[in-house]
Amino acid sequence: MNNRMRLEKFIFWAFTAIVVLGFGALSFAMAPYMDDACEDDFVWVFVILGLAVLFIALNALIAVFIYKDASKRNMNAWLWMLAVIYIPNFIGLLFYLFARRQHHSLSETEPRNKTKQCPHCGKLIQS
Repeated sequence: MNNRMRLEKFIFWAFTAIVVLGFGALSFAMAPYMDDACEDDFVWVFVILGLAVLFIALNALIAVFIYKDASKRNMNAWLWMLAVIYIPNFIGLLFYLFARRQHHSLSETEPRNKTKQCPHCGKLIQS
C-alpha cells in the first residue's frame, strides 16, 4: 500500500510539473509579442494576473478539501486531487462528489476496532 501511495504522489507531482513547465514555455514564447500589447495600459495585465491568482487559490483550497476528505474515506487522495484539479470546468469536482457518495467514512459513533469478515476468503479482519 505504501508503494501505491508513492506512485500516486509521483503521478500527481509529475503531471503538475509538466503543466507548469508547459505554461512557462508558452509564456516565454509569447514574451516578444507582449511589448506591443503592453505599450498603452498595464491595467489589463494586473486584472488577468489577479484572476489567475484567484483561480489558483481556489484550486488549492479545493485540492486541500479533496485530499482531507478522500483520505478520511479511504479513497485514492492523490489521484482524486489530480482528477479534480486538471479536469476542466469543475467536472472533476462533480465526479468526486458523485463518487464519494459510494464510499462510507468512519463516523465517530462506530467503534474503530470492529472485526469484519473478508468477502473473498472469509478471514476475520481488524479494522
